[in-house]
Amino acid sequence: MKESGILSANTCLMRCRLLTKKLKAMSLTQNNDNPSVFMASVSLHSGTLPSPETVKQYELILPGAFDRILTMAEEEQKSKIKINHDTVGIAEHESRSISASILWGQTFGFISVVIIVIPYFVVLGLTVWFNNLSMFGVIAGAGALAGLPSLVRSFQKKRERS
Repeated sequence: MKESGILSANTCLMRCRLLTKKLKAMSLTQNNDNPSVFMASVSLHSGTLPSPETVKQYELILPGAFDRILTMAEEEQKSKIKINHDTVGIAEHESRSISASILWGQTFGFISVVIIVIPYFVVLGLTVWFNNLSMFGVIAGAGALAGLPSLVRSFQKKRERS
């Protein structure tokens, strides 16, 4: 597995084991009178900056290279911090926007109940009272109003799909 051009420790160990197996197989095929000895060395370094030995080699080849590497690492860190800050800002804005939408939806839902449902029951009750009608109309009207939320939900689901 390669990440940013650096091999992971697991990958290095797997490659070292594979190399060791190949070398052992080669030594078995050689003449037993002259056994061969193989030695392998693995050096691992993890981090943003190179190891001190690597820094010395860079400086021998190109003086000032490590300073350039440090500057590059600092700039990358600043960039990551800015991206993180921008992402958090966008998430906060979206959260406020969603909360405002929910509040408006609840407000309009309450207003619609006050404007539509309460007058409906008042008019229906007065009609039943003054005309001596049966309660069947009241029950039928209440059932129709009870179906309104499911009707609204079905329209919301259709809008979300498209």
